[in-house]
Amino acid sequence: MPPLEFDSTIVLSLAFLVSCLVVVISFWSGRKNGLPPSPRSLPIIGNLHQLRGGHHHRTLEVLAQRHGPLFYLRLGSVPAIVVSSASVAEAVFKTQDHVFCSRPPHYTALGTLYGCRDIAFSPYGDQWRQSRRIAVVHLLSTKRVDSFRALRLQEVAGFVQQIRAACGAGEDRGVVNVSELTVSLTNTVVSKAAFGSKLGGVEPAIIRDMMKELTEVLDLFAVSDLFPRLRWLDWATGLDARVKKTAAKLDGILEGAITEHESSLGDGDGEVRDLMDDLLSILNDGDRGFKLDRIDIKALILNKKTL
Repeated sequence: MPPLEFDSTIVLSLAFLVSCLVVVISFWSGRKNGLPPSPRSLPIIGNLHQLRGGHHHRTLEVLAQRHGPLFYLRLGSVPAIVVSSASVAEAVFKTQDHVFCSRPPHYTALGTLYGCRDIAFSPYGDQWRQSRRIAVVHLLSTKRVDSFRALRLQEVAGFVQQIRAACGAGEDRGVVNVSELTVSLTNTVVSKAAFGSKLGGVEPAIIRDMMKELTEVLDLFAVSDLFPRLRWLDWATGLDARVKKTAAKLDGILEGAITEHESSLGDGDGEVRDLMDDLLSILNDGDRGFKLDRIDIKALILNKKTL
């Protein structure tokens, strides 16, 4: 008997139909008792069709006028509560802040930011509080920021000189893209503050391009963020492969920088201590009972580069 052969298109189509049926069944069987008022939703997509186009704040304002200052939306398979009242917002952001302060974990952030062990996406808890305290005390304090004053003055002087050179007289006069120069200035200052001159043999331009790629990946839409049961679509569209590729490249750069900093600790070469040096000191000596590992260092230094 000859072996059975399956067309890949038919298999993918069947998988998609089964996934849709599972989502629909979950939707109709889900309990809605105790939820705030909600506009009528559709199977599978929920209320996404009501948020199409731009000006979402205006759409939410209209929905609040119909359903009250507190109403419920279903974004795909993800439930969401919309607050449009000052008193309720105060209760959410102040009285019950510990309940609502965690950020939903996005697929791209989980894949590139070490399982969301950074400050921006890390869930609220002891890990987040300790990481935030280390960032505030060791990385963002007034004293630490002032220590990079000479670096900022040097780079701003170079920035002004570039503009002056581009605006020269005669045939040398050209158009100045101030936005591009400003972005380059910011990236240079942040990179040198974070890594100093110890980049593990990687050119600064490569790090700048890598951070741009990371930002683009974090902005991508993942189907699994709204439809967890359709996780396989992220693999089918190539998003899964792109996230893993970006994460591997990023980790290689950060690991090289950490290795070079570790080899130069205690050299006393006269260079101002950068933020990576501070984090490695905490790694080795601890900080009030809280000890970092290498992944924590990579995640914290990424926050400094991306936020």
